[in-house]
Amino acid sequence: MKRFAGLCLAAWSAAALLYFGRHSAALIVLSGVLVLAGFDLLRPESENGV
Repeated sequence: MKRFAGLCLAAWSAAALLYFGRHSAALIVLSGVLVLAGFDLLRPESENGV
């Protein structure tokens, strides 16, 4: 549940950055990084650490 909440937080944060910083390339890139970090939270855990 915590991972899903983290994904939602990352996605909404990215959307807010895109909305408030419409013409800023730096904020567009930062929102992309936030979205990718949110997707990384959903990656399945590996038990053997590979």
